[in-house]
Amino acid sequence: MTLAQVPKGDILLIDANIFIYAALGKSKQCERFVERCAASEVSGIITSHILAEIAHRLMMAEARENGWISRSNPARDLAEQPERIKGLSRYENSIKNLLAMGIRFEPVHKEDFISALRVQREWGLLTNDALFVAVAERLRIQAIASADKTFSQVRGVILYSPDDLEV
Repeated sequence: MTLAQVPKGDILLIDANIFIYAALGKSKQCERFVERCAASEVSGIITSHILAEIAHRLMMAEARENGWISRSNPARDLAEQPERIKGLSRYENSIKNLLAMGIRFEPVHKEDFISALRVQREWGLLTNDALFVAVAERLRIQAIASADKTFSQVRGVILYSPDDLEV
C-alpha cells in the first residue's frame, strides 16, 4: 500500500528513508506523510537508531551537495574534515524540526536486540531492519512506513511505501 493510503488515526513506526526522501524532495508522498504526522492526523514513532540514521544520511547529503565529499567512503572523507562538519547546518535544522513536530521517540531496549536476532534469522533481514521490526513487535505496531520493500516479506507487518520516488 502507498503512504497516501495510511488511515487517519493509524500508528506507524517510521523508517529513516521516509524522512530522507521528504527532506531531499525525492517524494511528494513522503513529504505529505510527514506533514500528516506533524498535524497529528497519523501517529508516527521513530527509534533512536532510526534518528541517528536520519541525521547521518542528511549530514552526508548536505556535505555531498556542498562538494565536500567525493571518495568511495563518504563518512571517512567527511570525518577527515572536522572544520567543514562544524559548518553543516541544514541537516541540523531538519533534525531539530523533526524532533519538534510531535513524532514519538522510542528508545531501543536491550531486549530489542535479542528479539532482532530472532527476526534476522526468521526473515533474513539486515541488522537495522531486524531491530526496526523487533521494536515494532514490542510496541505491538503492525504498520510500518518505509520505502524498503524488504519489510513486505515479514508476516504481520503492514507496509506503507511511497510509489513516487525520484531517484
